[in-house]
Amino acid sequence: MSFKSKYESWSEFKKNLFLLICIALLGALACAGFIFLDNIGVLFGWLLGSAVNIFAYATINHGTAFLLSADGGAKKAYLASLFSILRILLYGAALVLAGFASFMWGSLAHGYCNIISCALALMPTWIVLALVTFGRMKKSGKGEGK
Repeated sequence: MSFKSKYESWSEFKKNLFLLICIALLGALACAGFIFLDNIGVLFGWLLGSAVNIFAYATINHGTAFLLSADGGAKKAYLASLFSILRILLYGAALVLAGFASFMWGSLAHGYCNIISCALALMPTWIVLALVTFGRMKKSGKGEGK
């Protein structure tokens, strides 16, 4: 079984998660070059942001599944809203931690965790979801006003 056929058999969640993990790994490889410039904080910031980003995508998917399940009820809506609040708190905590590591415990040039790379690593979820959804709509013909 080739990778392409295996990839096509995955659910949308697994396909998007795979893309996010690939972006995280490629970004980590790109940020690894900063180790030679004596700034490991760029890599640590990217890894922190990527981990939060992947976890946030999982909470988006599971929260949506809770809301769309047939046996819903107030408990399911409560869990979905809890995931939304948790996601916002996690974004804030990652940026605050990266900010402290950048400015209080070091500097942008020699910190333990770079806030800029952390903030950039938080963005791929929204970009990937928008582009992949648009591409799939275009491919299926749903985006042509039919």
